[in-house]
Amino acid sequence: MVPLTVKKIPASLVRIITATVLFGSATPLLKILVSGMTPLVLLGLLGIGSCSGVMCWWFLSGKRPAIPACPVASRREWSLFLGTVIVGGLLAPFLQLLSLPFTPAATASILLNFEIVATVLVAFLVFHEPEDRVIGAAIAVIFGGSLLLSWNGGAVSGFSPGALGIIISAFFWGLDNNFMAHITAFPPELIAVAKAGLGGCIAWGLVLLLHEPLPPWDLAVIALLTGFVSFGIGLVFFIRALRAMGAARAGAVYAAAPFIGCIISLLIFSEPLGLRFWIALPLFTAGVLIVIWDHWTRHDGA
Repeated sequence: MVPLTVKKIPASLVRIITATVLFGSATPLLKILVSGMTPLVLLGLLGIGSCSGVMCWWFLSGKRPAIPACPVASRREWSLFLGTVIVGGLLAPFLQLLSLPFTPAATASILLNFEIVATVLVAFLVFHEPEDRVIGAAIAVIFGGSLLLSWNGGAVSGFSPGALGIIISAFFWGLDNNFMAHITAFPPELIAVAKAGLGGCIAWGLVLLLHEPLPPWDLAVIALLTGFVSFGIGLVFFIRALRAMGAARAGAVYAAAPFIGCIISLLIFSEPLGLRFWIALPLFTAGVLIVIWDHWTRHDGA
């Protein structure tokens, strides 16, 4: 009798699944938090929490911060590092927080699927990862759902400003994912600390300059914990998975994050979703399933 063998789950897959759950569950929390404080204050609190989470992870793992010398890190590495800090640490999260008050939580969660489109397109066109027609078909389906959810015939431009802002922030996240996937000279913990630190410092500087009101202590604690877990520890897992799997492949698994946020949003909020949401939902589902199916069949779960 041939003994059954159980294939060990790759560490990279465990990391991307963990990051997916942590990121996906954060969107509904952000919707609650941004209603009780300004986006700048929230971004600053998330930055503090994220830095704390990464530093705790760094300390418990026995590692110490180490910034590579200039000869070790090439000009390209420094450019990618600076890009991920600015785009992923400031532009993308600020635009997302600015758009959330004008977008239903479930719609915002599912619109973030556009990050998959941006991640894969940039990976194919800019960083020359292997192209695939099946992935291209999935991108088209997801993009169609994004356009459907963002369209607003009553607006002057035809698009809902909040939904359009979510889509643009998702594009920034996709660009940021590719930056992080191709950085090798800097440890993931350092990248996460730099991103959270820059975004948090700039946010708090603007808070003090503009005299933004501070939130109640309970909301502040929730914001700090969200940053600690989702955008601190989750980001470390995500960066490590990106390096091992590539931006396009990691994005295939990460595609489930918006749906996790969407399900939680439907359980928490009683927002009217409308017919467009229910038409777009199967489009997103089909696109995500196509990407995940291609990932498993072609790469055998590696």
